[in-house]
Amino acid sequence: MKAIVFGASGATGKLVVQQLVKRSVLVRIVMRASAIIPSQFLDDKRIEIVTGNINDFDVQKIKDLVKDCNFVICCLGHNISLKGIYGSPHKLVYNTVAKVIESLQVHKMKPKFILMSTTAYTNKKSGESNTFGEKLLFFLLKYLLPPHKDNVLAADYLVYKLGSQSNINWVAVRPDSLFDEESESCYEIHNYKLRSPIFNAGKTSRLNVSHFMAELLTNDNLWREWEYKTPVIYNKE
Repeated sequence: MKAIVFGASGATGKLVVQQLVKRSVLVRIVMRASAIIPSQFLDDKRIEIVTGNINDFDVQKIKDLVKDCNFVICCLGHNISLKGIYGSPHKLVYNTVAKVIESLQVHKMKPKFILMSTTAYTNKKSGESNTFGEKLLFFLLKYLLPPHKDNVLAADYLVYKLGSQSNINWVAVRPDSLFDEESESCYEIHNYKLRSPIFNAGKTSRLNVSHFMAELLTNDNLWREWEYKTPVIYNKE
């Protein structure tokens, strides 16, 4: 089995790569040329490293990258800096998801596709709703914080454009308030948000997110449970 991870230089993406390798999955990672590549990645023959700016890749380049992969994981995000938040590209995640899905459809492939999303995304199609205060703040964030709008557009692409009738198998994993943890801990998965991501946010360790993603990809029963859904993951309190 082989997986490709977009955003492997990120804090969660690196952990996803490690979790997949632990499960004997060959991994192709896409990292910025300026990113610092962990030494364990350089020394591991199970990891193939592709460098470049994903936003500059055309559909043909994406096709070549995914054509022999069983799993595709997008852990892309915007850097937490003024340039990362307000500079180009504003639609980094959405554009990548759209190009990846187009590439998979052209190849007539059916790999498992996972998007790392956020609890700031509300899946209205599944019946989720926001309070008046949340609606107001999310409305402001949509116009004042480009990464939020980007994440919403990317998840909407899967939920509304592809839906559950698509020949592309997908899951959008939604963690809440990511933080670092030294080891895996107990976590819980839900169909819906149990807490307000704005007024009563929960916590999710990056390590638990990576563990859940790797389990989704390698456990067929778990995948069938969450396919075409947007599961929310919280650390167990």
